[in-house]
Amino acid sequence: MLSPTRFLLAGIVLLQACGDLNSSWENDGGGYIKYQIGDSKTYTLELGEDDVELPNTRRHYFFFQTRIEKSDRKDAFAAMVYDPSLGDNPVVEGYSWARIEGSPKGIVYGDESVIRFDQKDDSTWTADLDLYVQDCRSGICSDSLPRIHVTGRFRYWIPADER
Repeated sequence: MLSPTRFLLAGIVLLQACGDLNSSWENDGGGYIKYQIGDSKTYTLELGEDDVELPNTRRHYFFFQTRIEKSDRKDAFAAMVYDPSLGDNPVVEGYSWARIEGSPKGIVYGDESVIRFDQKDDSTWTADLDLYVQDCRSGICSDSLPRIHVTGRFRYWIPADER
């Protein structure tokens, strides 16, 4: 049995750890993408501060790129939107790609794929993802195969020093 002092110390350590966990994204920036491939189960990829580029006075695009080493399935995504606004935004095909299960990079088709922003302000950006991706899972990218449909939710907290 824990003594009252040890119990109190354990509680303080636990609260401090939770406080650091919750404030990390808020202070340092970051977020996640929750996504499905076709009608599969939902997967989550975390985004760090350096994984997202937001528009500012020097650039007029939104860009994110996940890291394949953060995915148990070896999935990774990159998508760009030029001059993002609330609502539907087509992706820029030349800068948007996906790797599904460690495959080579497949094109995210700009003619069908959209990022639908519903929030973009000084602290948080959120959007629905509706992406159609070239199938490269066989190791060879082929336009003759049906496109892979990736849907999901993007959420990103802006670092406190950039607000």
